[in-house]
Order: sequence, then structure tokens, then C-alpha cells
Amino acid sequence: MMAPVQVGTAHSQPGKLVYGRFETVALPTGESDYLPVIIAQGQAGGGPVLWLTASIHGNEYDGVAVIHRLVTPDLLPNLTGTVVAIPTLNPAGLRTGQRSPYYLRGKDPNRLFPTSPNLTRSPRVPYQPALELAYARLFERIDATADYLLDLHDYGIRAMPFVFRDPVLYREARDRPRAEKLQHTVGEMLDALGLTVVNEYPSAEYLKLNLHRTVSGATLNAARIPAATIEIGGQHAFNGANITAVTSSIRNMMRWGGMLPGPPEPVEHIPIFRPGYPLQRTTHPRAPTACIVQHVVQPGDQVQAGDPVAHLADIYGRPVGTPDGLLRTEQAGIVLGFFPGIAFYPNDSILGMAVRGTDNMVIRV
Repeated sequence: MMAPVQVGTAHSQPGKLVYGRFETVALPTGESDYLPVIIAQGQAGGGPVLWLTASIHGNEYDGVAVIHRLVTPDLLPNLTGTVVAIPTLNPAGLRTGQRSPYYLRGKDPNRLFPTSPNLTRSPRVPYQPALELAYARLFERIDATADYLLDLHDYGIRAMPFVFRDPVLYREARDRPRAEKLQHTVGEMLDALGLTVVNEYPSAEYLKLNLHRTVSGATLNAARIPAATIEIGGQHAFNGANITAVTSSIRNMMRWGGMLPGPPEPVEHIPIFRPGYPLQRTTHPRAPTACIVQHVVQPGDQVQAGDPVAHLADIYGRPVGTPDGLLRTEQAGIVLGFFPGIAFYPNDSILGMAVRGTDNMVIRV
């Protein structure tokens, strides 16, 4: 028999969609914030459990739409296993259209998931925000039930769809074989998704930026469950073609995992790159001076070192930085997306790129 899955007030039922809530932060006004929970379970016994989470940054909407398209009554007749979907991990931020909830006081909610004490030597903070404590309770349910997890995001203000691949971290030499096996499974999962794969930052920067405490980073490295972050499109909007493509890619991943029948479906109308070598994220180039930025490339464009990517001007429209105002990339790569705004300061990153990287994604720390 299929094991029941409970998340908050939602209790799985074979052959049904169930809805519930996972209480998070108590509010001074007497109510509390809660996470909406949807559980879809197939009629037949057994099968994997896939978690889909979205909108931990409240201004990122495409993941909500993907979950709404995917987790419907039409999914149930062919479903083997269980899908646990949380359309927003940050309801306060979603309500206000802000990256962080107003009660987190400027912190990034996607750096609050638990970490394994075996992987980092960072001192434990004695007083944790209420949302961090709530995420720790949610993580217990992920750890206890999930076979796979996909966390859905948007990147910048305009972006192509792609997947961030986290490194698998380990400390003791005896743990390396297990870490390699886990990363191999992640690789198969990402192959099934069929999107452009971009490796996260190198290990030192990855840890410095607390990326091991993101939803996918914590699930992979603390719970040792295959996980990844899908960046769907730009923030503050629904990106229709990207939503359709990513929904198809997740169904293909579910076919790979034995959760849906049939051959893979096409993932269309988005750029997909498989260059034959690993891609790694970078924020490049940066503004050399205070300026107004107009991009001269588009997300999904391939650029070579020396190609212009933006025009820089002062508020009067006069070129700055160089005589022609063109900002050129020093690296060849793929334009992933643009960062918000048109007004930039010295050393601000204006866009994200994927450049040639390393395939060493199993790292001793």
C-alpha cells in the first residue's frame, strides 16, 4: 500500500487531490501566515514522492502558474506516486509583490533552510527568525517524505528558463561514493527535465553566499534527496511560453521517475543549450560607473568575449564608461537574464551569464 503523506492539515488520499495549510508565522494581529498545500496521489500503490515548491521570493510568479497547470484533477488518472505542491513558500511576500516578507526584515527567505552540521563550521545563530523556525518544521516533512524536489523561481526581470545545479558537499573521504551516487542521480533527473543546466558558484562562494541553505541546496546536502532549482522567467510577471515549457519538462522528469506513463513530450519555444561542456553561473559584466543601462542583447543570446551587451549613458543620454558607451563582455557565454532596474552604480552586475565551468560538482569541504 502507498504510504500516506501528511503536510500540515493536508492528508493524502489515493486517487484524489487534497488541499490544506501548513501554519508558519504567528502575527501580532492574532492570525497567522500559512503555506497552501496541495497533495495529489495516484490510485495505485507505491511510487515516488515529488515535492514542488514555488515563490519563496514573493515577486516570482511563474512557479505558482506551473503548479496550477500541473497539479490538477487531470493528473490523477495516470499518476503513480504522490506530488506535494506548495504554490508559495512566502505568502506575505506574494501578497505585497516583494522578494522577502515584511516580517523578515530584509533577509532572504531562501537562505533559511537547515544545514547539516557535518558540512559547515558556521556557528549556530542563537535567535532564529520565526520564518526560519517554520521552514525547519517544513523541512522535517520534506526529509521524511520526498524522493525528489524541484524549487521553482524566476531570475531577474527578464530571463530564459534554465536549471541551477547545486554541488553535493561532503566532509569525510568515506562519504564521497555516496555523494557521487547522489550527484549522478541528480544528473539523470536534470537530463530528463531537458532544460539548460547551469552549475552553481564554486564551493567557496557557494558556502559564503549560504546557497547550501536554499530550498534545493538544503534538500540535496542536508537531506541527501535529489533536488534542483528551476529558473523559469522574469520576475513580477507571468511568462507564458516559459511556463508551458517548464510544465512539460517537469512532466518529462516525472516520466523518468516512473510517475507518469508514455514517452517524453516536446519542450518547445524556449532556448535550450547543450554545449558539450559544463556551464557555470556568473554575474558579468559589471557597471564601471554610475549609469543608465540599456541592454543590447536578449536572454538566450550567445556572446563572445568582446561583444557588446549593454549601452551605458548618463541621465542626459550621453555615453559613459567608453567613448561609444558600449559595455563589452570579457567572457564568452550565454545571457541568462537581466537584473532589475535601469539605474546602476559602480560594480553593480547588470546581467547574469552562463560560462564554461567545471564538472566537479562533488566537493569536499
